[in-house]
Amino acid sequence: MGNRNISLKEIVSVIEPKESLIASLAIQKPDSTNFQGYEAYSQDKWLTLLTMLNTLKFEPQYYRTVGDQVIHFQQIFHECAMEDPYLTAQCLVYSRCVSDGMRTVTQLGASLLPRYTSGQPWMHTFFSNWNKKASTGGIVFRADDMSRILKFYLATNGSNKLPMSLKKAFKKNLEQLDQYSILKYKNRLIDVINLTHPHPYLSRATRVNIDGNDTPVLSSVMKGLKASADTWEVAQSEAGEIVAQAKREGKVSDDQAQEILRNAKLDNWKGLLKDQKLGMLAALRNVRSILSLNPDNETLEMLILLIKNTVLIREGKIMPFQFDLAIESIKELKPSSQTRMVIEALQVSYEESIPNLKEILSGNNLVMLDCSGSMMQPMASIQAKSKMGTSCFDKAKVVAATIAKATNADVIQFGSRSKFADWNPGENVFTIASSFECSMGGTDLAGAWKFAAKSGRKYDRVFIISDNECNIGKTYKQYSKFIEEVSNPYVYSIDLAGYGSNAIAGPKVRYYFGYGYALFDDLEKNEFNPGFHLDKVRKIIL
Repeated sequence: MGNRNISLKEIVSVIEPKESLIASLAIQKPDSTNFQGYEAYSQDKWLTLLTMLNTLKFEPQYYRTVGDQVIHFQQIFHECAMEDPYLTAQCLVYSRCVSDGMRTVTQLGASLLPRYTSGQPWMHTFFSNWNKKASTGGIVFRADDMSRILKFYLATNGSNKLPMSLKKAFKKNLEQLDQYSILKYKNRLIDVINLTHPHPYLSRATRVNIDGNDTPVLSSVMKGLKASADTWEVAQSEAGEIVAQAKREGKVSDDQAQEILRNAKLDNWKGLLKDQKLGMLAALRNVRSILSLNPDNETLEMLILLIKNTVLIREGKIMPFQFDLAIESIKELKPSSQTRMVIEALQVSYEESIPNLKEILSGNNLVMLDCSGSMMQPMASIQAKSKMGTSCFDKAKVVAATIAKATNADVIQFGSRSKFADWNPGENVFTIASSFECSMGGTDLAGAWKFAAKSGRKYDRVFIISDNECNIGKTYKQYSKFIEEVSNPYVYSIDLAGYGSNAIAGPKVRYYFGYGYALFDDLEKNEFNPGFHLDKVRKIIL
């Protein structure tokens, strides 16, 4: 046998290893299945936790009920908290206060954490207010976070006895709140106040004058006295009550009442804008109402300046889809110079708030946009607020359009088949996004890779925007083949559903989740550090 295969050994010995084949061989085979039972990659529990904390809204999904989502989240949360409760706490604070700002899922997680952290001194910091200027602190990003965490805790723990860490921290948080925050959220905070007993005279909130009496703000809330924050809700509600009372007293006719109320509401909006009391999110949600009142030039200019304030957009964690919904709501109005000016401001503000991706993402880029049926599942809570409804695809197409326009990327739309999208670089992001509207059946990511390989185009980066529930083809095989035959790009898998598995894996695959600015902020650094997300989480100090 010693003389066998001598020629073969000589031939093989002089062949140099091919870089593309080495890269292809480095792609691991799927080790799990997705919700439909098709091959997928299991996800590290910490990455799964982060994905859930940044995507789950506890609304019906295509493959999972709300109950299933809650059970899955509690299972993953338990595994992580049992292994490292401090890192779990860091994940919660990072997700609520630094990353995409998801509320319900982080509030639920915060309510579950105390059962794993008995005696831990850092829990006092965990339940404290987040300092937005210093970027330090705990899970309470907004005052009403406390009420929601408290409700979840009482519901999931079956006891009215609060952990001392939570009770002391919430007491101190309440004493640190200013007058505006206490009065704005007073109806939601009353249970927190009654259970934690903050000291009215230690409060930084100033006193309010009620019926001629100078009263501490916290005392006014505790006693149920009539004191309100200067918010748009209060102002417009009061205007409606005053006009309704005038009608009942026979002072004004219906037509007069409508005109008086219109002028009063417009004056309120103008005053709130002038006093800088109207928040960015409130402006986006009410932009249609403001425009329907036919505002004067001064009011319109102040509204546009607010909309274009990119600092406030980032500080308030305003999501791109909220700009999209604002634009769509304005389109329901009769076209005018005012509506066109505001739409333009919304579009400019969106695009200017995104970093210069062309500099960050040099070279050739490809976006693979999942257009399968499961991506069209409406999100109930957003649909109730808008006639359009919002789905994973509504999110996905705006992200795809943003990357495409910013980097002149190719876009492959895939479902049961694949095709290159024909988009116009002269259009704005939202018009480009609307051109992607379609439903293409199943989810064949393997077919998208095969289609890309057939084109022969080499890419430095590929962005996959999907819910990761592939049910056609073998993605692993086609991805490996693309690397072997065409090129070995960085791959960014953007998960918009958080089902808990990955459709693709490899040394150059990076995972993102959700729909916020973290994606655009992190891309450059992430190419050089695959553990970038957890590195950022570990920098949170409690």
